[in-house]
Amino acid sequence: SARTRNCNPLHFFTNKSLLLAFAFVAETIDGPRRQGAPQQKMSVEMSSSRLVSDGIACGDVVAREESGNALTVDEMLSLHVGENGPAQIRHFLIASGAWVPAVFLTLMSVFTARVPKWQCSTPEGCKDDIGNLKDICSLGLDEWEWLSKTASIVSEWNLICDDEWKVSAADSMFFAGFFFGAGMLGQLADIRGRWAALYVSFIFGGVAATLSAVSFEYWQYLMCKFVLGFGCGGIGVASFVLSTEPLGAKWRAVLGIATQYWWAAGICLMSGVASILTEWRVFSAFVVISTLAYCGASAPLLKESPRWLLISGNPEKAREVLTSMAKENRQDIPEDGLPPLKQPASTKTVSIGSLFPYPALRRRLFAMSFIFVANSMVYYGLSLNVGSLGGSIYLNSFLSGLVEMPSYAFAQFSVEFFGRKRTLIFLNAMAGTGCLLSAFVTGKAQTAVALIGRFGIAASFNMIFLYTTELFPTVVRSAALGTCSLVARIGGIAAPQVLSWRMILKAQQNRHPQRVLLASSCVLGSVLSIMMTTTTTT
Repeated sequence: SARTRNCNPLHFFTNKSLLLAFAFVAETIDGPRRQGAPQQKMSVEMSSSRLVSDGIACGDVVAREESGNALTVDEMLSLHVGENGPAQIRHFLIASGAWVPAVFLTLMSVFTARVPKWQCSTPEGCKDDIGNLKDICSLGLDEWEWLSKTASIVSEWNLICDDEWKVSAADSMFFAGFFFGAGMLGQLADIRGRWAALYVSFIFGGVAATLSAVSFEYWQYLMCKFVLGFGCGGIGVASFVLSTEPLGAKWRAVLGIATQYWWAAGICLMSGVASILTEWRVFSAFVVISTLAYCGASAPLLKESPRWLLISGNPEKAREVLTSMAKENRQDIPEDGLPPLKQPASTKTVSIGSLFPYPALRRRLFAMSFIFVANSMVYYGLSLNVGSLGGSIYLNSFLSGLVEMPSYAFAQFSVEFFGRKRTLIFLNAMAGTGCLLSAFVTGKAQTAVALIGRFGIAASFNMIFLYTTELFPTVVRSAALGTCSLVARIGGIAAPQVLSWRMILKAQQNRHPQRVLLASSCVLGSVLSIMMTTTTTT
């Protein structure tokens, strides 16, 4: 009989989220299978891989009951469809390409909310008695002017000095929306399918970006940011599972991590476009158009996940999708068609509360929760703060995206050769060192050390999902990772507020407090990592 698994949508998290995102965990995602206890006639495997922003980990339990000629999805891929053929590669590239418009929607405020250039109304109007240039907040309204009033929301609505807090409030509102979107749209992915969830998420994001582009007052823009974050909260999850679920077991983890390269490439592309379209409304319009272009081009080409079709009670439709892929892969199909598919087995769900009677597991949960919050706060803090570095904001943003690409490769290499624990300690220490040094140097040196910090935090955020799954027993693994992923959103919400301390502390020319706090968070995360156990896979 068909048996479906329970899920908690708040177990998903996208980091870059955060990315980063974009993240969260859902037990309805079919991960890789490995042979488990033979006496139970079932295989159990937990596979994890990070998604951007925000990373995603997937937990899977699949029955392998020996009844008739029915096959699991993985067996069907291995025997009849192909585990990584042209059909899956094409599908993977199109589905994971959603990260590019997702980056635009998530980090567009780096450029739309930047502080543009201004000038004095008269040559002598901006200098004090000894000839030094005055701070903009000490000048009268008739003593200075923006070079372009419509360059950003800051110049158009004069969000400076006493109103500077409104910029960070809008960014925090985005991440608050992201928090709710990740859970609710993740639920939609389980109920209505990955395909539907992806494009519903894009509808929310695209509509909100459109309304923000035509906003004529701050409070309208603020509400749009919440809805925009809500939509972005579902894009990463749906894109990840849609791109990886048609793959064979041995390819899902590898290519799942590879989706993050789209995120980094999106940052580079966004920086180039923003350097050309310097008016914030024009740039926002481009983001909307590019989102519509992706949706229009990809929607007819993407198929629903066969794994979701199977667990949702539509095995024949799942076979149709797999048959179509087998034909595209030029595989030999039996004359009577592909064999029937086995339904996945249900598993007992265990709440996070079951961890608390055990001191060691409780300490691990608290420590990893803090590390998730710190990683999220530092990653998005550095992403939103590129404008404060010396030089061009566009070049700094481009280099930040560029440096993330080798950081992902380094994380994958390091965890295998040096172990999860030592890698996490090193990467957090690297991120903290880069943040701290950037507070005390200027110019190109500041950009260089900030990029070192970006390398460390991007790599750390990429591998903590894998490490977390290995720190907890299988029965509670999804609950533990889901909790860590959920609290990481606190870091995203806090990041803009940390950056706004320049105004609160009245240190208009001093960025030390923010960067020192970011560095301290990384260092503390590194210290907590030292107290962690070394997992058996390392």
